[in-house]
Amino acid sequence: KIMKSFIVSGISLCLLHSSNSFSIVPSFKPPALTSSRFRTEIGPTKQVIADLTDENVALRNELVRKDAIIEGLLSTLQATAMTTQVDAIHHVTPLTDLVNVAKEACDAVTPMLQAFYEKIAENKDGGSAKLKNDATYFTIADGIVQHMFIEHLLSGGKFAQIVGEEDESEINITTKPYMVDDLVVPDEFNGIIETTLSKLKALAKKIDDTAHRQLTVFVDPIDGTREFATGHGEYVTILLGFNDPTGHPVAGMMYRPLTEPCYWAGGAASEDCKLGLLDMAETPHPKGMLVTDGKVSPFLSQLIDELGYERINSVASGNRAMMLLEGKGGAYIRDTGGFAKWDTSAANAVLEAYGGCMAKLPAFLEDRTLESYTHLKTTKNLDFNPNQVHLTLSNAKDKSQWMKGVDVLVTDVTTIKEYSCCQGLVALDKECMDDLPAIHDAMLKVKSEGLWSKPVFT
Repeated sequence: KIMKSFIVSGISLCLLHSSNSFSIVPSFKPPALTSSRFRTEIGPTKQVIADLTDENVALRNELVRKDAIIEGLLSTLQATAMTTQVDAIHHVTPLTDLVNVAKEACDAVTPMLQAFYEKIAENKDGGSAKLKNDATYFTIADGIVQHMFIEHLLSGGKFAQIVGEEDESEINITTKPYMVDDLVVPDEFNGIIETTLSKLKALAKKIDDTAHRQLTVFVDPIDGTREFATGHGEYVTILLGFNDPTGHPVAGMMYRPLTEPCYWAGGAASEDCKLGLLDMAETPHPKGMLVTDGKVSPFLSQLIDELGYERINSVASGNRAMMLLEGKGGAYIRDTGGFAKWDTSAANAVLEAYGGCMAKLPAFLEDRTLESYTHLKTTKNLDFNPNQVHLTLSNAKDKSQWMKGVDVLVTDVTTIKEYSCCQGLVALDKECMDDLPAIHDAMLKVKSEGLWSKPVFT
C-alpha cells in the first residue's frame, strides 16, 4: 500500500510538473486514497496489483489526453505567431483601430463636404441636387463620399460585405468630367475631390488586410440629405457601422461634418472603446423623448403622456442618436418606420459602447429583450414578420403596390425593402437605462387601452 501510494504520487508530480509549464491547463488531481479498498488493512496481493494496474491505466490515459491538449495549444500558438508576428500590435484592439481609421476618414472628407454644402446652400447651382425616387434629396456629395468610402477606403476584400445607401448610383471620378449619375460635377471641385481621394487611399493602408474579414459594413455617407440640401447642415452626420457575422453592430462612427468644431462619437463595446467630441447640453433632458419632424403615432403620443416625458423635436437618425449621447434627450422610441439599417448600424454600436441601447420594439414589448436589427447584406428583409408590418410608401419595394388610404398588412417579405427598419425602435442613453422597466410597464398599459393605442409597425 505504501509502495502504491508512492507510485501514484510520483506520477501525479510528473503530471503536475508538465501541466504547470502551461498554466492554461488545470493540474491533474490524483485519485483520492480514501476509498473503501484503501481502508482495508490487509487485502489479497492480486487485488492490490489489479488496483494498481487500473490506477496506472487511468493515469496513462489522462496523460495522453493532456498531452494532446498541450500539443494542440502549441500548434495553435505557433500558427497564430506565424500569421500575426509582424502586425501583432494591430490585432490587440482591432475594432478600436477601425474606429480611429473611420474618424480619420471622416476628417478627410469634411473639407470636400463643406465645399459642396456651401455651393448647395447658396443655391448657386440648381443642377447639383435632384429628387430621388424615395422622396429624399440626392446630392453630388452623397454619391462621391460613398464611392470614396466603399471603392477606395474599405475595398480590397478586407470586409465580408459592404452596404451603402446610394448603391444604385453610378459614380465617375476617374476621368473628367466627373459624374454622379447624370449630374456633371463642376470643374471647381476637381481639385478637392482629387486631394480627398488621395487621403482616403492612404488611410486604406491602415486597415488590416485580415482582421475584419467577418465584418459587414453599413455606410450612410450623408445622413440627413434633405437637411444638407436645404442649408441645415448642423443636423447632418456621416455614419459608418461595422457588424459581426450575426449582423449585430460591434463598432461605429457618427460624425457631424458641418458643425464648428466637428462633433463626433465612436466606439466598440467589446473593447471598452468610447471616443468622441460631443456638444453636451447645458441642461440635460433625461426625461426628454426625441420625436421626429413628422407625425407622432397615437401609441408614442400616449406613451409620452403616460411616462410624463417632454417632447423634444429632432431630425435625422444619426443626429438623434448623438443627441441622446449629448443629454439633449433621454429616449428615442418609435413604432412607425421611415428609417433604414444604414441609419441604425453605427448608431447602435456607438450607443452600446457608451452604455446605452438601440433595439427593436416588438421584442422589447414582449419581455424587455434588447434585440438589435440584423445588419447583413441581403436581398430580403431579415427582420420581417408577416402580418405585422403595414405597407407604406417608405417601406414598399415596389411603390406601385402602395395605395394612399388603403391599410395593408404585409404577408410577403419580398414586398418590403430589404433594408427597411420595420419593427420600430427603442433607443436610450446610458443615464436612462434604469428607466427600461418603467418604460416597458408604460408601453404595456398604453397597448392594452384599445385598438387605436397599439403600436403600428411600418
